[in-house]
Amino acid sequence: MSNISSPSQSQFYLTQPKGEGAMLFVMQATPRGPELSKIGTFDNRDECQLLAAGLNAALQGGAGVLSEVRRRTASLPGPLGKAITDAADAIEYRHRNDSEAKRSYKTVRAFTENLEQPNVSIFSLFDTTACGDCPDCGCAVDDDCAMCRVCEPDGRGCENCGTVEVTPRTAFALHRQLRSLADMTYVTVQCGFWESGVPDSAETQTDWFLLHCARAYDDLAADLLTGEVPTPRCLAESVALGYAMQYIGWNDTEFIDTDEAYRALPISRFDNDWEFLKSGLFAAGERARTFLTADAMEESLWEEWFHPYPGATPRHGSRGFRC
Repeated sequence: MSNISSPSQSQFYLTQPKGEGAMLFVMQATPRGPELSKIGTFDNRDECQLLAAGLNAALQGGAGVLSEVRRRTASLPGPLGKAITDAADAIEYRHRNDSEAKRSYKTVRAFTENLEQPNVSIFSLFDTTACGDCPDCGCAVDDDCAMCRVCEPDGRGCENCGTVEVTPRTAFALHRQLRSLADMTYVTVQCGFWESGVPDSAETQTDWFLLHCARAYDDLAADLLTGEVPTPRCLAESVALGYAMQYIGWNDTEFIDTDEAYRALPISRFDNDWEFLKSGLFAAGERARTFLTADAMEESLWEEWFHPYPGATPRHGSRGFRC
């Protein structure tokens, strides 16, 4: 196993442009402090950035993204491909070793947060189309169902092709909304004046409670940065996602459209279809809607907010807060 990719050392992967390509580096923890080590040089800058994003996503808990990293590694030259494979193997080993993963998870996430640069390249791994060699309508991925008589213009007429729920640009916009609400909630705690980061029903809650609400937003946003669709694991996260969906896209559409990172992501005709998401994948359950619509709630009803749902995998207890 490569020393560069040792699961106890790797903290972050980053790129540096070089001509038309890019160099890939890894930040390592050593007894002397963090050190930067070069992994290799890529002819294709986008491929380098996407692999770095995938490895960073895996470091932060998104083990599922490693299959995409390995698929893309297959086309790389021998030594470079081996270095990336070694890195992926080391991260996978850490995921299998639960105690090792828990020790390093908080450090890796804190390191990423301190860079204040969202890992937006990972959003390119979300799908832009659900089409592909359908036996009923004959669509191909390149056609994106646009001219198909079965799929219809919106792409939802064929149940085999289906639709894309979270596209790269949708993931970007949702991530920014969740982080913005987390910021507002932290401001409420730190400055003592109310910012509308949580529903009105939570206005009387303690700073401790609001800190955990802010972290719920960050946890959902972190799911997107590991290449996964955010899935609430407790009532607080269900309410947080429902609250984010209530206001997303209202006032910042023009700002998002001019964002350089957003514009660099692949385009899909399913981008930012918030009404569809509100009624389906991200629909708030009855319990969450109660807290979203009420002006006040009985104190006894808040006790369950941060308890994991039955069968849900609890978040890492060592992940901490941003303040």
